[in-house]
Amino acid sequence: FITQQPKMQFTLISEIKKVKNKSTVKKIYFGVSLIIVLTLLILIFCLSHENGEDSTETSASFTTLINFILPFPVSESVVRTLAHFSEFACLSFFVNNLFVSYKNKLSPVISCTLSFVYAITDEIHQIFVPGRACQFQGMMVDLGGISSGMIVFSLLDFVIKKAVSFKN
Repeated sequence: FITQQPKMQFTLISEIKKVKNKSTVKKIYFGVSLIIVLTLLILIFCLSHENGEDSTETSASFTTLINFILPFPVSESVVRTLAHFSEFACLSFFVNNLFVSYKNKLSPVISCTLSFVYAITDEIHQIFVPGRACQFQGMMVDLGGISSGMIVFSLLDFVIKKAVSFKN
């Protein structure tokens, strides 16, 4: 007689549920979140470190791609502005995510502050890059992205918490 073995199902959620020590899960979550934040910081630094000519070339490539996809033309300055906005929206989102385990009501404020300090240092860094400059307007675009990232994170966090509490 051949007996059938029950099929083993592997899912990330089932494996996480098996972990009895929640502090281990929190440490892993924090570690992964930290890696994402550090990757974003390095990406922003590298993009800001491009000299003016290379930066213009990168923007022109993205502008060409976007204009190919969209049914209406988009200027290079709009693409550059949206790039700065998006970089810092992502940074703010993931810095908020990094601090989510602390359950501190000031976490969004701390996350936005840290993100904005990085935006300021990013603009100052550009003073030392040939063909680039520190611009107040750039910092304000970054701040808009930071605020948007925080709002999106807070809304998602609220919806997820409501969904989980509704399920239980």
